[in-house]
Amino acid sequence: MKQHFISGYIFSLLSRKYLIQISIITNMLRVQFYFPIYFFLLFGISTFSSAQDNLLSTTAMREDFQFVREQLFNVHANPFSQLTKEKYKAYFDSLEAGLSQPLSVADFRQKVNLALIPLGDEHAAISIRNANAQKKAPVWADSVATNISYQRLGDIGYIFARSFATRGSKDLPVYERCIDSIFAVIRRDGVTRLAIDVSSNDGGASAVGNMIIKHIFPKPYKSYSMSWKRSEAYLAKLTSWGFSDEHYQKAAPGEMLHFQSGTVVPAKVSDPFEGKVIVIIGPATFSSAIMFATLVQDNAMARLAGESPENGHPTHFGEMYSTVLPNAQLELRFGVKEWVRPAGRGKVNKLVPDLPCGLPSNKDVPMLVKQLQW
Repeated sequence: MKQHFISGYIFSLLSRKYLIQISIITNMLRVQFYFPIYFFLLFGISTFSSAQDNLLSTTAMREDFQFVREQLFNVHANPFSQLTKEKYKAYFDSLEAGLSQPLSVADFRQKVNLALIPLGDEHAAISIRNANAQKKAPVWADSVATNISYQRLGDIGYIFARSFATRGSKDLPVYERCIDSIFAVIRRDGVTRLAIDVSSNDGGASAVGNMIIKHIFPKPYKSYSMSWKRSEAYLAKLTSWGFSDEHYQKAAPGEMLHFQSGTVVPAKVSDPFEGKVIVIIGPATFSSAIMFATLVQDNAMARLAGESPENGHPTHFGEMYSTVLPNAQLELRFGVKEWVRPAGRGKVNKLVPDLPCGLPSNKDVPMLVKQLQW
């Protein structure tokens, strides 16, 4: 994958007060840099309330900066993948030293965004908690029963996997029943080809993608390898979500748990699909939806069609953890697991479709499916 220096030229549009920090990044970092991700990280659109115009004191901001540092260094899967621990500490020190005057929450958020860049984590984000703004966005985890839908297109079956989102382990059986029922209908329909559309799927639980796989691929296949850092903070999250992992619980805080790529033998299902399969991906495909498509491609289960994802990569940090900064009340999110694709680190870290084609601007993917030669 092509490497880039983070140059002053790329950030020439930044206001003058951020040029010092960018200069520091330029001198200290040489990272795998994906401009769309980090441009959004720095300039992500937020809705600000009048309460956010209150200024944070330098003491409050430095306390929050220390909190961010501790969270990243102690909980993140691999915070030193781009910088050594010493260099990352020095980078944090330089950013904290620049907190010399009170700032609004919005301006302080920009400072924290700079601290996240060296992670190389496409899930890492710092956001303003705003209930009004959050209500405007669809929460797919609240509608799991309709996140996977099906329609017949002549001799083609079309599954629209809108999201794999869950509110915890209690939602997985709901997905299981939904997917089982869809494949029962597919079998009754007698379609000979099946398109699975994850082109707008922003992820969720990877287990949902695995439920689909066992219906389309009965043979053993190679899984992702994974590294997982043990932390008390994430253990508390797991417990609150209703998940339990004895191996993780018994590990010492700070210990890295490594799981090699293994062979998955899919469980038998009542209504397996034995015809031809294609998976549609797109710029918005992200996180566990990318993992699903990567498993399909790396194990030659089916071909991928569409466009490469803009922000996600097959090998990545995932399994989201979130916490709230004590003073600014900003929400910090990042991954606690590092996932490596079945094909290994030697393969380019980009999901490239086998059948490249532009997705329709009107989002009529079923029409594209009918027109594709596959």
